[in-house]
Amino acid sequence: MTDRYLRLLAHRPAKPASQEIVKSFKETPKVVTTQQHYGSTGSLWKGRLLGLGLLLVAVVVAAVTIPELRSELSGEGTEGTLTVSSCETHTKTHYGTHRRSKELKFSCTGTWNAQDGKTTYQDVAVETSSRFETGAKIPVVQVNDTFERPQDRDPGDDAAILAFCLSLLAFGTYCLLTGFGTRNGPGFTASWQRLPTQTVTGPALGGLFTLGILAALVCALVL
Repeated sequence: MTDRYLRLLAHRPAKPASQEIVKSFKETPKVVTTQQHYGSTGSLWKGRLLGLGLLLVAVVVAAVTIPELRSELSGEGTEGTLTVSSCETHTKTHYGTHRRSKELKFSCTGTWNAQDGKTTYQDVAVETSSRFETGAKIPVVQVNDTFERPQDRDPGDDAAILAFCLSLLAFGTYCLLTGFGTRNGPGFTASWQRLPTQTVTGPALGGLFTLGILAALVCALVL
């Protein structure tokens, strides 16, 4: 009986190789891959609208700042003298990361006379760094409809604002092109892949953003 069973096994036809491969494939554990969802079309459009808004803000702020900066650099304005009639004191609060500080400010009001004697204005208010006695005369420059002390016409602040507009322009363009910037929108890595002509547009926008930030810091701290 045993010899007959062994002879039957010896003459049993072997399974084709294709069947063995199919069986092996079926027994192999399946790996399920998932594709990350970077956001719906609505989120992308919200990011693009955010970018458009940032572009508009940058353009408006730059349009207001450029004439002021040009005026400060060229020294435009009418020189004159303010005769102080009264001074008021007020505080300006600065909020830091860990604490809050207050800065003492002064505002002096009086009569302003142009240096050439052709123009006079009453009740002119000027921000000052200290209190002046009644009747004191201080130099004040008239620029369009505003009055400022000569030392307060610092181009550094306006130059810093204009430089920051460059960074805002670069970031707004990035959001407009990729939809980046919303809660359910694409992350930075995914949005970077959406840039048209990625090898050119990406470094250009990144360089403009970095240049604007650095220039703003230099203008605010040095100029």
